Amino acid sequence: MRIEEVLVPIDFSQHSLRALEFALSAASPEGEICLLHVLEAEFLERAALEGLGEREALLATLRGRAEERLREVVAAIPDPKPTLSSMVVVGIPFQEILRVAVDLDYPMIVLGKGRDLEEMLFGSTAEKVIRGARIPVVTVPAGWAGAPRPNLEEGGAQ
Repeated sequence: MRIEEVLVPIDFSQHSLRALEFALSAASPEGEICLLHVLEAEFLERAALEGLGEREALLATLRGRAEERLREVVAAIPDPKPTLSSMVVVGIPFQEILRVAVDLDYPMIVLGKGRDLEEMLFGSTAEKVIRGARIPVVTVPAGWAGAPRPNLEEGGAQ
């Protein structure tokens, strides 16, 4: 089975880069992969309240950094590759992932899954996406060895 269109949420962690590697290995060369980065609205509000800057200035800075990192990730992927697009949105990560998948009619979501203390206590974004999705969701576990694709952690996406 080859994937024609897929949404890949990416937070630049090893887990999300592994999910991108999986999507690349499964995608049709004529397919499309959309990388989605969510800036957490709660973080922006807290940072502004704690005097780190005005919300809009912080948002512009964080959005610019995220867009640059997305460009680096895309640039590190050798040809041939499917069409790659990216977007940066603001909100609650699992809600924005589900909203973008529905609004843009993606037939599948591929995301990385790790395990840390916060996830064990509060549930991971991946688990919340799985519970809320009405389309297939592929979770790529931390132990996935990968396909013969580029190591995205070296080559600009560190």
